[in-house]
Amino acid sequence: MQQRAGSKIALVFSALVFVAIGIGVFVGTRHFIADSRLVAHTHEVIGRIDEIQSQVLDAESAERGYLLTGSPAYLIDYQLSVERLPLLLSTLSKSITDNPDQTRNAARLEELVHRRLQQIQHVVDIYDSQGLEAARTAINQNAFRTTSAIREQVRTMVEEEHTLLVERAASSRRSADLLLGLAIAGIPFGLAVVASVYGILLSELRRRSRAERRAASASLQLADNLAQLERSSADLQTLGRYTGLLQSCASPEEALEISARTLESLLPGIAGSIYLLRASNDRAENIVSWGLPLVDTTAFLAPGDCWALRRGQPHLLEDLHSGASCPHIGHPAEGQSVATACIPMAAQGQQIGFLFLCGPGPGPLPRLAVAESAMEQLSLALSNLRLRESLRLQSIRDPLTGLYNRRYLEESLAREIARCGRRNFPLSVLMLDVDHFKQFNDTHGHAGGDAVLAAVGQLLSARLRGEDIACRYGGEEFTVILPESDSTDAHRYAEELRLAISQLAVPFSGKPLPSVTASIGLATYPTDGVVGLTLLRKADAALYRAKRNGRNRVAGFDAHLDGMG
Repeated sequence: MQQRAGSKIALVFSALVFVAIGIGVFVGTRHFIADSRLVAHTHEVIGRIDEIQSQVLDAESAERGYLLTGSPAYLIDYQLSVERLPLLLSTLSKSITDNPDQTRNAARLEELVHRRLQQIQHVVDIYDSQGLEAARTAINQNAFRTTSAIREQVRTMVEEEHTLLVERAASSRRSADLLLGLAIAGIPFGLAVVASVYGILLSELRRRSRAERRAASASLQLADNLAQLERSSADLQTLGRYTGLLQSCASPEEALEISARTLESLLPGIAGSIYLLRASNDRAENIVSWGLPLVDTTAFLAPGDCWALRRGQPHLLEDLHSGASCPHIGHPAEGQSVATACIPMAAQGQQIGFLFLCGPGPGPLPRLAVAESAMEQLSLALSNLRLRESLRLQSIRDPLTGLYNRRYLEESLAREIARCGRRNFPLSVLMLDVDHFKQFNDTHGHAGGDAVLAAVGQLLSARLRGEDIACRYGGEEFTVILPESDSTDAHRYAEELRLAISQLAVPFSGKPLPSVTASIGLATYPTDGVVGLTLLRKADAALYRAKRNGRNRVAGFDAHLDGMG
């Protein structure tokens, strides 16, 4: 009886120990997750504050650019900043409603931002109505004080968030230490309790067997839970670092390389490849791979050759010998069991590609949820990078001809002149104008005129050297920068262009349009000038002389004939 009572006491005691450990793990885990969310929230608030300051700086830069150049493109940048700031300020206010101090700081920041935007708009209005000198006079000391106040307010809010971040990070470390302490102390103590119960129940074989099974099961369950918790925590940390790296990537190639290394560490023993769809969506290409695959997969495939791309959801096979495998996957060796997974990648409602994984079977591949989470992050990152590249190209490319625009021309000309000046190389500028284009437009309509301009743009792109730069200057005018070309080489190149344009056959509405001709003026650095604006003006003067002399010809700048020094 005493042994049975002791056994019962020991069993109750061991159960209480494991329950206490489980409760401790549960409580510690909840605290750890809550602290992690607070840390992420603090980082998000800091990011929003930085984004508001960045938008204010963008608005100020756009104002300065507009005052210096008068280009309406800067007003577009300014309006974008003005439209985004209220939304950013509203989002910031909503995210800090739990912090009265930061709420007051946000209200103060919003007041300063609105005041600064009003000052910027006031200067722009004066510039539009009275000119640059009046606008400069309108920029008073209050504007600089407002900008300084905004920076000080941003610094105050960021310091407040950093203080919260330190506190929350310390709380997160304490939660992690609690979990680690439970893991270190709980398992040995639990095993000791099981061993004592085992010693007490030696005389009762049947009760001892049941006690051993219960203790072993509880111990294994606890060990599995702790191991799973540790793995989940490590995976979350890895995915967090991975997401941060993706957000800082400058190119899709960099994002894919980071993804390959991350997945290789998250999925040990699993080989994989990432396929991306081409812009035409007619082919998927194997961009990056890792590990030693147990089966071959094609480097290029049609979207219909992958079930994941067809159905828009993961396609998992526990054994290639049974089930509908994708056509792009080869056959495994005789007697070898291989499990595969194809996970689609999509963002903004558009398919981007898919992830292919393979490993030993039979049975499902492990930790697919982690791979799916990583692919969601990669899809968003690739979508953002493509959008960023598209916006960059739109800002410097003319949509009709595909050539660079005037803004890019002015930046590139100054850079190329400086480079050629350092190396004592010449540089030539061609100004090209389609002859009688207004009359052509009146006869064949704007669509016909656009077709001719697009064809001229394609011709210029096809005949350029790698270092040459062709731009649409405006209307039917084009500009070509020829680095390291003197006036003789430039004249020869211009004659070739003139002849090629006169031989253009532009199809339109099922029949070719009438041929057009072009007049070309050229100026050369340093003979005709050492400043980009001067070269453009002199090339333009030579162009108008070519048009006065009968059009369809090339004219170099002549100070006596063109009336410019």
